[in-house]
Amino acid sequence: MAEEPAVTRLGRLCRSVAVGMVARLWPGQDQMSLEARLASLPVGRQAALVGMALGALLAGAFVAATYGWIGILVYFGVVMLLVG
Repeated sequence: MAEEPAVTRLGRLCRSVAVGMVARLWPGQDQMSLEARLASLPVGRQAALVGMALGALLAGAFVAATYGWIGILVYFGVVMLLVG
């Protein structure tokens, strides 16, 4: 069996992180229903939404980095709570 390309695996991982983060922030929604809603959107819109979610994580990392190692520890704790 052929192994899937690394880009496909990376895309699936990014999508899972984004869906997990949104599911934690949006009460009453689970990951399966959000995954189905995301899959029903056009590919460009899916990429934009996943990019915005990951961009928010990156922006949070930059803000946390301004507070030194304590900020980074707090950031990692928040990310672990959000992504699960």
